[in-house]
Amino acid sequence: MGGVTPACERRGIHGLPPVNPVQPPLRLPPSGVIRGCWQLSEGHSDGWGRERAFAALDAAAAAESPLVLDCADIYTGVERIIGDWLAGRPDIADDVAVHTKFVPDLDALSTIDRNYVRRVVQRSRDRLRVDALELVQFAWWDLSQPKWVRAAEWLAELRQEGIIRHLGVTNFDRAALGTLLDAGIAVVSSQVQLSLLDRRPLKGLTKLCRERGVTVFAYGALAGGLLSDAGGVPAESRSLTKYRLIAEEVGGREVLGRARGALAGLAARHGAAMADAAVAYVLRQPGVGAAIVGLSRRGLMVDGRRVHLSPSDVAHLEATVPETVGGEVFEVERDREGPHGRIMRYNLNLEH
Repeated sequence: MGGVTPACERRGIHGLPPVNPVQPPLRLPPSGVIRGCWQLSEGHSDGWGRERAFAALDAAAAAESPLVLDCADIYTGVERIIGDWLAGRPDIADDVAVHTKFVPDLDALSTIDRNYVRRVVQRSRDRLRVDALELVQFAWWDLSQPKWVRAAEWLAELRQEGIIRHLGVTNFDRAALGTLLDAGIAVVSSQVQLSLLDRRPLKGLTKLCRERGVTVFAYGALAGGLLSDAGGVPAESRSLTKYRLIAEEVGGREVLGRARGALAGLAARHGAAMADAAVAYVLRQPGVGAAIVGLSRRGLMVDGRRVHLSPSDVAHLEATVPETVGGEVFEVERDREGPHGRIMRYNLNLEH
């Protein structure tokens, strides 16, 4: 990381010699957009189905190479859908990189062990029908449960064995990510919520990532569609509820209207869509390697290269949202009794 080989890579976990050689760097999409696959989940409000999912994946593969997909072990049915889709298209499989996540259940955090970690990760590999998982992004609901560093070490062991190629984290704040890096865990990516409305990662996390060679993947760049021409996703979606809460915290409808107006103006100047401008803002931030946008017809049209922002453009955009969400990355979401935490579902992993 940052030109220095982490301790665990030099000597192996717990002093054992490393088995897995240094892997090539993460593949990034030319458009700057990773295609998020949460909408393919059986629990999503639209209920896509396999035929529609395969058609969307085919369209994404035709539009970009390499195609980078983002999914998770807790997105019901999604890893299996992607695995089946890839199995039927061996001619393009090498041009597709699939990022998944390891999200242990909240109820399991106090008792998690090496076998739990191995079982869940191997299940993801089996569902995706791959020899090795391209990227596993580690999430941990409650940092007061102390086994999270140990769990990261167990994931690093799987990387040494070749079951995982790269290890990342999801929704870790600056201090937690720094702890893992200082422990010698070879974290190569950090997926966090980042948009014009939610700039919490810019309080220090992106600086740490840039200094330590960690690539930032930004989800929520369109705030569930609030920062796009569509204006939002279906009202019954928990995703839109989440982003509406963010919008309310930074000033509500008035501030959202100003942000949308500024993005629309920049987009029009470049002959682009509002979503392109919203993604371009995120990609302009230090350390950000890609934004994650949902795999939908509109999502496939988003391209972060269409809008080129100058420093004055960035300042103009940020002036429309003078306040950002309080606290560190994912801090308000970790309060399970608060409005952000109450809409989460914490025990999805071993249910399916």
